[in-house]
Amino acid sequence: MNIDYLMQYLSRQLHTIIRRYTLSGKCLKTICERIGFTDYLEKEPAELLASLFQCADNQTFPMIYTERHSIAYTTITTDHDIFLIGPVILMEGATYRHHLPELTYISDEWISSLHRCTPYFLIKEALLLHNLFCDQTISMEEAFEFNCLNQRVKFEVQKGFTDIVFKNQESTFRHNPYDQEIRELASIQNGDPSQLSKSWEEDYIGRVGILAKDSLRHCKNLGIVLVTLGARSAITGGVMPEVAFSLSDSYINKIEEVQNPEAAISLGRQAEYQYALLVRELKNQSSNKASEPIPDSRISRCKDFIFSHLHGKLSTSDIAAELYMNPSYLSDLFKKKEGITISEYILQEK
Repeated sequence: MNIDYLMQYLSRQLHTIIRRYTLSGKCLKTICERIGFTDYLEKEPAELLASLFQCADNQTFPMIYTERHSIAYTTITTDHDIFLIGPVILMEGATYRHHLPELTYISDEWISSLHRCTPYFLIKEALLLHNLFCDQTISMEEAFEFNCLNQRVKFEVQKGFTDIVFKNQESTFRHNPYDQEIRELASIQNGDPSQLSKSWEEDYIGRVGILAKDSLRHCKNLGIVLVTLGARSAITGGVMPEVAFSLSDSYINKIEEVQNPEAAISLGRQAEYQYALLVRELKNQSSNKASEPIPDSRISRCKDFIFSHLHGKLSTSDIAAELYMNPSYLSDLFKKKEGITISEYILQEK
């Protein structure tokens, strides 16, 4: 494998320095396709590299290291080498498990010169190196969990769950009954807006769970949940996934824009109702089609030919020739089946 070419590729993609070391720390190659950027190497302290190597040794995952200015490095450990990518600036804020030592030599001017990229893009390029040289293929999800979701966060989630259960038991708090949610989603799936409205009006002991500490954020999250579950129910009811997901995107974006808690929930309910209407319309169309006579394939082929040649000149003779039919017979058959002539149908479609 041409490793130098691969390093050049990564340097161009991330506009930074790519370094290759032996497992013992000897530098084998330094590549930077960005003109003038290697001047940074003169300022880079040896302690920084030492700390990176100490953490990267025997690691099976690409590792992201960050500091308070979002400056980041990535190390990739293979069976024979350690690759070091960086520095770059990560554009999206996140909490990472591995931290760089304080970089006292940096300046605002130098920070502004660094390439900015998303964590996703940095991990994607790091995984290219790792998965080419290592037997164990690592996914994006695994790499992100390793770098971002540390054990303390997992512990806090479990502790929060325990605290919520205990607090709810002490205060006799109860969530909304699950069977009410089932009726709500079933009414969407069945295309029954009337039953959906009734499910909203049900009276029971229980409340919606707390989805955020901020009241507005809580209502926005609740609205997004309603839209998301409504979309899935509509898909189960027969709505095309692309239609359901596009409508979901539109509602969720609008929910994010509103500044009124009630408006956020109202939009979620409105989405549910629209999904129920979409399913009902589909079911009505299916019912009407079931009562119609079996369509004539010759008429369908005639319509397909007309549709694909709408922007050109069309005549009954041309269409009949395409279908290997007598023009007069085709005209009579079309008028009998459709109730209009071929010429009238062409004008209608245009």
